[in-house]
Amino acid sequence: MWARHLWWIALAVGGAGAAFVWLATPHGREIEAVWELGVKLVAFACLCAAIAFFPWSFPRLHWLLYVPFVFFTGYVIPRISYFYYGDVARAEGDSFYTHVYLLLYPGIVLTVAAAYRLGGGSPGSCLKIAVNGIVIVFSGFLDLMWFLVNPVELPAVIDAPHISIFTGGPISYGATVLFTLVHIPVIIALGALPLDRWIDRLLGVAPVGGPK
Repeated sequence: MWARHLWWIALAVGGAGAAFVWLATPHGREIEAVWELGVKLVAFACLCAAIAFFPWSFPRLHWLLYVPFVFFTGYVIPRISYFYYGDVARAEGDSFYTHVYLLLYPGIVLTVAAAYRLGGGSPGSCLKIAVNGIVIVFSGFLDLMWFLVNPVELPAVIDAPHISIFTGGPISYGATVLFTLVHIPVIIALGALPLDRWIDRLLGVAPVGGPK
């Protein structure tokens, strides 16, 4: 019986976690404490679960996807544009970083996952899309590409807080390339997991040991 309530419980917990992150934790690029990153990831994971286990998955609910569009165009994009057109990106660098990486990118990932789910996609594949979307941004790929797509010289060392938290500090550009490449098998492995079969067993849909 609890399975049918999983989506809204996850939504409530994820929404509360997101509110806590936005209102009670520092808005900045640096990760001041491991628990702050943990809270952000848990809140995001709950929102992913809410989308994956949303009980009505059919195309007629496409209008729900207008909600993130309103959020993006009504707040996130105008706010990010302000940092450029107002020429205050340096003065408010932490706020700029927060809006791009705490709101915009996770919002895009959740929107894609929601579109897949509402179109009839399975919960397991929906979770894979969301999780791998975050793995890609944490993999260091973005940090490498920033120096390749912009007219700047390649650095000797890359100082990325989400990498330093695992490595203990800044690492060389070459080491960042290796750090990124290590994530490729992780993404492939996550994509190959039989999540739908496990979810069916957890929810009592398929017999343990039997096919999906």
